[in-house]
Amino acid sequence: MRTELFAESMEELAEKRMLLGVLQDAMDSLLPEERELAMKVFGEEMSVYEYARVTGGNRRTLDFRKNKVMEKLRHFFREHGFDV
Repeated sequence: MRTELFAESMEELAEKRMLLGVLQDAMDSLLPEERELAMKVFGEEMSVYEYARVTGGNRRTLDFRKNKVMEKLRHFFREHGFDV
């Protein structure tokens, strides 16, 4: 019983490690300013409104860019066999 639980947890760990690698590759595929926007807004550190205020950017422009970054990430994941 104990070895089965250990094997399952090792399998889950390996799967999570693989998924984190894919996520890192996806983030690496973005331009630096896109990556920063994704980290701040998708990472829920701040809203688009707060990010616009901090960076001095236009909220509507940043919201448009956020949507474009989301499209790029969706495309990346679909290319790698993930249904998003």
